[in-house]
Amino acid sequence: MKHLTFVPLLLGLSAAPAFAQDSCPWAGGEYSFRDHGIYGDFVVNADCTELVWSRIADSDETTAMERTNDGWKGSLSKADFVLLENGRNLRITGVGGATRNSNAERTN
Repeated sequence: MKHLTFVPLLLGLSAAPAFAQDSCPWAGGEYSFRDHGIYGDFVVNADCTELVWSRIADSDETTAMERTNDGWKGSLSKADFVLLENGRNLRITGVGGATRNSNAERTN
């Protein structure tokens, strides 16, 4: 009988990685956006904990992300951002406090 108690535990552990990736629609994606004079390309790692931002004139910038009520939040040298839960929109707040909403297109 004791062996049967481990079956649900093992099933739960094997499903955890799949659930974690499904809960973040940005996971493992490469994205591009151009909207209202702001633009960028970025890559999100498989577990939505890190973003690499590519700029045309500057070098790449890597930042950690954390889960929030709205999505996944991070900070870059020139702006803070939130990747929203729908997997398409992002919110960027510049150093001066101006906030822009934009649509990102997955390129991979």
